[in-house]
Amino acid sequence: MLTLVLAVAGPIACVRLVRAGSRAAAADRVRDLGSRSRWRIPARWRGPLARALHDADVPWTPEQAVEHWAIGVAAVGLLAAALAPALAVPAAVAVALAGPVALGTARTRRERRFAVELPAALEGVAAELRGGGTVAAAVERLAHGGGVVGRDLHRVHVRTRLGLPLEDALAGWPQEHDAPGVRAAAGALSVAAAMGGKAGDAIDGLARSLRSRLDAMAEARALSAQARLSALVVGAAPLGYLAFSALVDPPAVTALVDTGVGRVCLVLGLGLEALAGLWIRRILGSAG
Repeated sequence: MLTLVLAVAGPIACVRLVRAGSRAAAADRVRDLGSRSRWRIPARWRGPLARALHDADVPWTPEQAVEHWAIGVAAVGLLAAALAPALAVPAAVAVALAGPVALGTARTRRERRFAVELPAALEGVAAELRGGGTVAAAVERLAHGGGVVGRDLHRVHVRTRLGLPLEDALAGWPQEHDAPGVRAAAGALSVAAAMGGKAGDAIDGLARSLRSRLDAMAEARALSAQARLSALVVGAAPLGYLAFSALVDPPAVTALVDTGVGRVCLVLGLGLEALAGLWIRRILGSAG
């Protein structure tokens, strides 16, 4: 009966989601213009969640993230119930825990994107200077170009529009985003804006040094790719076998979930999986 319900409700839900997605942008603009009655997460949890989403470069509000997380938990629980009812609760709990874990794992994504985009931004400034432009014009162009660096430079550009000298606006940049290379980039741009002259070559040299650092990090990551893939395979194999067993031998999974010994084995297995994942992550982090 549950499978029949899913077979009927699934296509209907997909059509409704596609139609809702086509109207999402317009609906967001309308909500921004009017009064918002959207529910809000309590302030004590909203702040840390917003910072985690910002660090992971996820373009969602905390409320949107919680809604997507809840939808994922419900969808996986229903799918697991259709395949093997005994796995519905464990699967939903696993997905519920996977959301915070994935968000914590991705907490350096924004910094990595920033480090990749910064040399290209500096090369754009150098090209602007060689073409007869100014640092202020290059910062304004980058501020409207999007990207992680563009969002940072947009704040710098806004301060200059409010009357702050460009050198002072750039001086506050490292205080807000103290990523590797930001302090050197802010200093180079400040000197180029204050002193003038042929600063394009110096800024290009800084971009090359940052790219060399990124190349060294990429090489180290490539050398550890086999270890990371092995960790992923070893960690996912038991979970994959559990899902396969639910499809081909549901009584075995029922014994694992419905009996006391089975529950103990399941809890110990998942606990050891989590411990092994943290251990491998710590080893790879120390190597990096």
